Amino acid sequence: MTPVVEEALKSLTTRVNLSTGLAHPLDSDSAKEMFKILSEHGESLNGNEITTWAAQNGWSNRHASELGDLGEKIGSGGRVQIKNKGRWREDIYEQWQSPQAKS
Repeated sequence: MTPVVEEALKSLTTRVNLSTGLAHPLDSDSAKEMFKILSEHGESLNGNEITTWAAQNGWSNRHASELGDLGEKIGSGGRVQIKNKGRWREDIYEQWQSPQAKS
């Protein structure tokens, strides 16, 4: 897993309700949009790595697995529907690249 993917996962983890995982539509759309941004920038999305990271960072095993599956799907070109777009700032990828530059 690249440092950029890890930073993105950290950002997602701080914004979703970890007790419900991706059950809420806004949380689900945040994850989908995050993975799409990463994929569009050429980041590799490995489902097993994402699942392991999430399980070690506060996600329940079930929700971590769902997150990993979603990342793998989007990373391999799978299509998803995002109803609530614009969940991330326009420059979020750059922020994930340079986390120390966050204000």
